[in-house]
Amino acid sequence: MSSKIFKTDFSNVEELNNEFRGYNPDEIRKAAYILRAMNHKLRRKILCFIDNNEKKNVTEIHKAMNIKQSVASQHLAILRRVKIVTATRIGKEIIYSINQERVLQYATSVKEMLG
Repeated sequence: MSSKIFKTDFSNVEELNNEFRGYNPDEIRKAAYILRAMNHKLRRKILCFIDNNEKKNVTEIHKAMNIKQSVASQHLAILRRVKIVTATRIGKEIIYSINQERVLQYATSVKEMLG
């Protein structure tokens, strides 16, 4: 039984193009970025903290996690970019919460990919 995933050996550029026709490299890069964002250990801890406490600002997050505020802000920015957390401004404060719908969407997609 062959363990080959692709039908060709890609020794020919034409064969390579035919094999990947329909795949959008930008979409693949975006999906990889989303998965990397979700798979980072500290970001997972931040997500769990926000989820357990519903809504938190960056100061509460950095103090509870014992990390620098700039580090918390950088990781929250990545999570915002992939829409896993939402940010709501209340006066001078930005409150972060989990985008449950998006997390469920990503989790469902990952389960489908894994079969």
